[in-house]
Amino acid sequence: MAWWGKIVGGGFGFLMGGPLGAVIGASFGHQFDKGLNQDFDGSGYQGQERTQLAFFSAAFSVMGHVAKADGRVTQDEIDTARTMMKQMSLDEQQRKIAIELFNQGKQNDFDLDGVLLQFK
Repeated sequence: MAWWGKIVGGGFGFLMGGPLGAVIGASFGHQFDKGLNQDFDGSGYQGQERTQLAFFSAAFSVMGHVAKADGRVTQDEIDTARTMMKQMSLDEQQRKIAIELFNQGKQNDFDLDGVLLQFK
């Protein structure tokens, strides 16, 4: 049974939005866990890798978008993103990508619907 996505998503959601955020994050994580159990293209590992990449991209870009939603990104929101990167044990290259995704999410032209559709 896959449950890491629910834990990470719920924890991230709680940090960003309290109890309601935890529920939304756990729902995101549940979709991630379901994706890991499916073999989308018959290639096994490649399907899982694609699902993980979609989760990673969605998590950090949406985090940036939510952080900027009130017009300003606070130091607490940046610290939350850094904590999440640390909890995920990202290496230096992955951390740079996560920061870039976070920054893309902050842009006014960020396509939230497109990212969520890709994740789905």
